[in-house]
Amino acid sequence: MSAELRDVISQLGRSLAVLQVRVADDGDPDLGIPLARAHEIAPGWIDTYRELTIEQWGTAPPGMPSAFVLQYLVDPLATVISAAATRTPFALSADPSLWSIGLEPTYLYPVAAQVRAGDHRRVDDDTERLDLAYEGYRATADQIATALPSPTRMSSRQRLGMVEDMWEMSLARLAGAPPPERLSCCLIYSLPDCQPCAGCPRRP
Repeated sequence: MSAELRDVISQLGRSLAVLQVRVADDGDPDLGIPLARAHEIAPGWIDTYRELTIEQWGTAPPGMPSAFVLQYLVDPLATVISAAATRTPFALSADPSLWSIGLEPTYLYPVAAQVRAGDHRRVDDDTERLDLAYEGYRATADQIATALPSPTRMSSRQRLGMVEDMWEMSLARLAGAPPPERLSCCLIYSLPDCQPCAGCPRRP
């Protein structure tokens, strides 16, 4: 990995308030959730998240733990890759073997993303760079979403909609814009005393 790219990724880590970003050196271990093993790790994560939700809310509506875990798997990838594509001259590779996610230890949401050296490309044209970044993100995130072993039924609209939603929401955050209308639903509205989130497809 070039010194320039390493510096760029480090700067992203300082500028993204929602996520720490770091570059893995040779020999560094993955963070807790390697994306290349997402389908193996997800069932235990979903079960633990379900138990945590019951502990906090007294219930875990069917489908909600799976929806949150899918969101947590693809959102860090969307956040970092879109930020690099819009704020730097690099389109980062979305090869899942290069990426891992660190979770907050109690509530199990992403707090860090780690990326390894790989086929990251410098692209001078802004439109070409964003298109290339999106294509790579979609290929990896679609694979993760499609393969997610949810214990409850999850439609293709929910799975692939979540992938598109995380990308569009990350771009909106970067632009300081309101959350866009979503295709997927995180189902948080089904918890006691909770309302549909901004952009929820269930809003009138």
